[in-house]
Amino acid sequence: MVTIPKIPNRVLEIFSSSKAAIKQNSSSFYFAFSKLDKDQAYSIFVIYDYLRQIDDAADNHDRITFNKLIFWWETACNTNNIVINKTSNIADRVAYIFNHFSIDTKLMTDMIQGQLRDLNNIEINTLSELETYCYQVAGTVGCMIFCILSRNSIENNRKAVINLGIALQLTNILRDVHEDAMADRYFIPKQLLLKYDIQKQVLLESKPDIQTQSLLQYLARLALSKYAETDVITDQILDRKGKVALELSINVYKKILTKLMKNNFVDLSKRVYVTPQEKLLLLLKTFSKHIK
Repeated sequence: MVTIPKIPNRVLEIFSSSKAAIKQNSSSFYFAFSKLDKDQAYSIFVIYDYLRQIDDAADNHDRITFNKLIFWWETACNTNNIVINKTSNIADRVAYIFNHFSIDTKLMTDMIQGQLRDLNNIEINTLSELETYCYQVAGTVGCMIFCILSRNSIENNRKAVINLGIALQLTNILRDVHEDAMADRYFIPKQLLLKYDIQKQVLLESKPDIQTQSLLQYLARLALSKYAETDVITDQILDRKGKVALELSINVYKKILTKLMKNNFVDLSKRVYVTPQEKLLLLLKTFSKHIK
């Protein structure tokens, strides 16, 4: 078990600018992690802020912004003893966090590979390719967050963390399947479309047919099976705040998935979300589970 020193307050003050960005762009993510100690919360917010900027650039095919963000990262992670000040760019801050929490930079390399698929609009052919993509854009994030929240090594828990990341990304894909199709983004593998005798253009329709519903339910069951790793991961986090925050973030996404399954994907144009009341109930349930 490793003891990690505190991040200086002057650095945390600079990191705090990412807090507002997360609060605005992802209420569920902010809700789950905002009650952590500042070292952990602000570090997670900075990473999320940077990854959100990369994701937006990739989705919008904004190569100039994408390349700038990647260049900043490659420069920062090859710089020894990064000093954070008000002029530090977002990638400098991420590199500082990676160094502080001993996070493997290969995770960011893998993440960028997944975002390059989005930037170049590369279609996914097989279920295996889909799971690889989900690892790249979400499993990597899970590993980064685990390194911040847990003093235990990621190596013994990597598979479980990655499975959870795949579950979260599959949930995102299923929730946004119609919205993504309208933007010419398709994540359902060609292999599965062929198996269910479906053309990808049917995802443009708000009211799917039975075959499409069956396909989406299949992917939903796959995602649900991977949420089974939740307790394996949270048991590795000794701090109760961290344990509750991580489990809450997972449970919010799992709630989205179960609502999608219950609705049987009858109207893809209606975005499924977790209400504030449902979030509060999940918080109470999660918190009470970890009271000793």
